[in-house]
Amino acid sequence: MSFESNGSQSSQTQPIPLSDFLSSQDDQHFVWDDADREHSDAWLAPVRTALLDPKKHKVFHHCSKEYLKPPSPFVQQGPELGDSGSTIVYKVTPPEGHAYRRPLALKVIVCKEKSRPPGPDSKARSDALKEVKTMSSLRHPHIVAYVASFEDYCIQTRQIGRRPRGKAHATLLSVNQRIKKHILGIAMYPPAMCNLHTFMDEVFQSPRAADWIIPHLHTYFGCLAQAVAYLHRRSVQIRHKDIKPDNIVIDDFGLPVLTDFGLSKHFETGQDSVGPTPKTLKYADPEAMHEERRDERSDIFSLGCVFLEMATVLLGQPPGFAEEQLAANRDGDGHSISSSSGSGGTSSADFNYSDSLHNLDAYLTTLSLLSRDIVASDPAREPSIRAVLAILPHIRRMMSETQTSRPRAHQLYPWFRHLYDVYEIPGPCPNCEEERRSGRAIPSCRRRSGSRSPTMNRNGAVGGSQPLMRRGTAGSMAAAGAAMPASQPHLGPYGGGAAGPQVDGRVDSD
Repeated sequence: MSFESNGSQSSQTQPIPLSDFLSSQDDQHFVWDDADREHSDAWLAPVRTALLDPKKHKVFHHCSKEYLKPPSPFVQQGPELGDSGSTIVYKVTPPEGHAYRRPLALKVIVCKEKSRPPGPDSKARSDALKEVKTMSSLRHPHIVAYVASFEDYCIQTRQIGRRPRGKAHATLLSVNQRIKKHILGIAMYPPAMCNLHTFMDEVFQSPRAADWIIPHLHTYFGCLAQAVAYLHRRSVQIRHKDIKPDNIVIDDFGLPVLTDFGLSKHFETGQDSVGPTPKTLKYADPEAMHEERRDERSDIFSLGCVFLEMATVLLGQPPGFAEEQLAANRDGDGHSISSSSGSGGTSSADFNYSDSLHNLDAYLTTLSLLSRDIVASDPAREPSIRAVLAILPHIRRMMSETQTSRPRAHQLYPWFRHLYDVYEIPGPCPNCEEERRSGRAIPSCRRRSGSRSPTMNRNGAVGGSQPLMRRGTAGSMAAAGAAMPASQPHLGPYGGGAAGPQVDGRVDSD
């Protein structure tokens, strides 16, 4: 393995904002060498077909090993960031002694096809390499960045022999080798602290954290709208197809990052798709549920569901309140929508927003009524409440039952941009504002001055003694890293969805 560096090793050990990471092309300093590299054309041909750069994607030769020890060759730092059985996400660094020291997230997928490790020319492997190619082409300050990837596999040796009658020893007839395990590792930046679901839960679990989570949450509407608009650009043309809170992570600087492109799909030759494809049921759009023709506006529906949960939290209710209330009258049984008990309700395994849209208008009215109590008890929150109530009609349009009634992604940012102005800190996202003005998703590398926002530690709480850190600037985590406890609870910031094999909680519905 080979690493290049254009800065001091100490400066590369600290997290930096994703915008700085991209504008400085930090990912280009990671380059694989040729040690232990696979040379078989059966393994390398699919890599070439996927148009992957061999400097960034390496297939290791099995070297007669019978076991794999992920996240090797990377070095794990702390507990796993996410685990869905067939996929584990680690926080890692390159091995000690190498120049490139940036902390990364490493997604390790156990590749299977019909419960068996796939061969080098299998469809499961081809699909996994497509995910790598999809990620490597994306460069946006609110979309996870691809750094490098690798494949490794081990073999199982079986000796077949025959012992003639009356003989003490068997005669060896053949030696058979087969693939025992095959993994794909994708190194990404940033290694986030938690996902959006955990982030919103923290508002109700830690009132102290809510004082800065709520102002940041206001800004996420615009940031995520710009991220999806970037994916849907004519020059990119990618549908994410699995937008949900678990696939939106929050980095060390309090910025939202869209991740997990295992279900993404290019639509270079056409924007429509039909038939069953994997997707998380809860956030699936109506046309996907019925396996009808769909396009990039399926992402708009899913993003609208996420925005609905974010607005619910900003209007004083737990994130599960939307599901609880919409499910209560999903079958039109005459039950009324009522105020939350504060628990957020119990999650229904078969709940999905698409089947509850007939009840959505009543739910939005309930949110408006409940917000009056919040203003009455805390008048200082009135500007926030008014700003959030103003976006509810836009969220309703995003969640329209008919595909043609939903907006395109490029229309969204102006609808939610006013939320930046509710709180002075953190204020507008400079990257999104620059993209609005110039169309450039990656700004020039520059230093900015102004307001600062605190960092969040591994358990989702705000570090009380830590200095406030500027939103979206480098060098903000040195003190935070020293203050973090040695043992941290598992938060699972990354969704953990695997490419190839089906994952629990997903159905064939786009």
